[in-house]
Amino acid sequence: MAHDKASPLILYFGLFAAVALLIGVAGCSTSSQSLGCEGNTDVMIQAGSCLHFEDEGQLDEYRDRIIAVVKETYSLVNSLMPIDDVQIRVLANPQNVIPELGMNGYNPGANEVILYFDPQSNALSHSLESSLSSILSHELHHAKRKRSAGYGSTLLQAMISEGLADHFSMEVTQSGPPIWSKVLTETQLESLLQKASQDWNSSPYNHSQWFFGNGEDIPRWTGYSIGFELVQIYLMNHPDSKASILHEEPASSFAPE
Repeated sequence: MAHDKASPLILYFGLFAAVALLIGVAGCSTSSQSLGCEGNTDVMIQAGSCLHFEDEGQLDEYRDRIIAVVKETYSLVNSLMPIDDVQIRVLANPQNVIPELGMNGYNPGANEVILYFDPQSNALSHSLESSLSSILSHELHHAKRKRSAGYGSTLLQAMISEGLADHFSMEVTQSGPPIWSKVLTETQLESLLQKASQDWNSSPYNHSQWFFGNGEDIPRWTGYSIGFELVQIYLMNHPDSKASILHEEPASSFAPE
């Protein structure tokens, strides 16, 4: 997510995830260029794009379902926003999942998406049907945006990248907003939007605080919710636009007046 200094999520998902997100803004932490579709557990999605199972067999009972959702989602994404040469890695990593879902996503660079799963999560089976497509769509939008506008290095840029990724996931799945994108009351949104606006162009900024909360005055997932709201306002004011065609749009276009 979902992530991401990233996408579209990422998402108090553990200390490692927060650190990885901070690294992700600057660049790719793992080179997808070294990944081919040649391993015994690799699955071809389309020419140049592969699904790599790196779970050491821990997700065997879910393997077929993961493959089916990934293939269908990748096809839907490409029908709306063409993207090629993406390596999708599947890891069994409970520390980096969203607890409510038993899974999560991360986009380290323009050609790679990582999907994290907790094989022991009671939520995982349901989430494969309800959330995996949304999370993958979110991360693929990040990958596409990193090929042009970039994820961004300021608070505003990061919030807009996340908001666009969430609106794109809704476009792909034809479902409602992800759970992390609507967590603030109207009063909180107004107050925190004002607070964030004072830090729009700061670089670096505190990604963990804004996107995962600080336990005090900034709730968990605030950055996602503000980004979602700003993109939603833009789309309402530009009814012919969609997140699928806005991956190159600069964050400044979404800044409140």
